[in-house]
Amino acid sequence: MSEEFKAIVDSSFDNGTPLWLYTTDYIYGMVPTAGDKWLEVSYTFEDPDEPLMKGEKSPDFAYQLMMEEISKGLTFYVQDLKVPLLKEFAGGTGKSGSDLIVTIITELINNASKYTSNTDFIIKSKDELGKLKEKV
Repeated sequence: MSEEFKAIVDSSFDNGTPLWLYTTDYIYGMVPTAGDKWLEVSYTFEDPDEPLMKGEKSPDFAYQLMMEEISKGLTFYVQDLKVPLLKEFAGGTGKSGSDLIVTIITELINNASKYTSNTDFIIKSKDELGKLKEKV
């Protein structure tokens, strides 16, 4: 499983910029694929049976899942995460689908400190992918 996860991580920038979030318990990713689809990925460290979960999603569904992960999952680990501010930003973009996902990913990568004082949960560039692979 971990080899498959590492292969996904290694190729995650092939079709654009992915969102990679990591906590003490799991890694979450929303990875652009060829075409207008997104691969949702999670790797749970303490799950011996199926640590890797993945599935291809349409852009609108991928956006909903990504925002749900940020607002419900990540806030458990990043207590000062300003989810309402991020949702306000998203609503004001006038974008939808993949364009909206890319805009949110770019905003989080470039301006994470606007939403939280703890920015250690996000992979900001391809150079940081090793952090994810070291955890599995």
